[in-house]
Amino acid sequence: MKNLLIILMLSGVFAWNAQGQELHFGVKAGANFSNLKFSSDLGDVTPDGATSFYVGGLADIGFSEKFHVQPEILYSIEGAEDADISFLNIPVMLKYYIIGGLNIQAGPQIGFILDAEGGTDGLKSSNFGVNFGAAYELAGGFFVDARYNLGLSDISDIEVDPIFSGDVSLKTKGFQLGVGYRF
Repeated sequence: MKNLLIILMLSGVFAWNAQGQELHFGVKAGANFSNLKFSSDLGDVTPDGATSFYVGGLADIGFSEKFHVQPEILYSIEGAEDADISFLNIPVMLKYYIIGGLNIQAGPQIGFILDAEGGTDGLKSSNFGVNFGAAYELAGGFFVDARYNLGLSDISDIEVDPIFSGDVSLKTKGFQLGVGYRF
């Protein structure tokens, strides 16, 4: 009962605070230029990169004229040449408007692996990273954005032979160029 009361109180505070915020929904899509970094005690290997796409939706929550938070849900194909990995990514971008419609963005991202070329055996189910980027919003709700994503977590779930004493890791990285529309 105590936990329920705390949840209700927090919900009330959040709802009261949310009344002053501006909320817009939108859609976005664009190109991914991504790659994988395979690391082990034997050295690092970066295969040829891949070009693919992403598509999804967003909510833009304005807390002031300069500060916004933008959670997104994106279907994204990333990876390397001949090693595509499909993700459901959920970035939460903190936006700061520099001047007019120009803003810079940064924030964390969690990705859930949906599928991979050759199957998902040897891959963990999720990925965590950080994003950095910028966007420009045009009149009428249209915007263009560019973003760099750096995967921080190891998505490799490969069993290492006990004779091999080193660690194996696989991390994602990529650059996105996109367009979108806020309603």
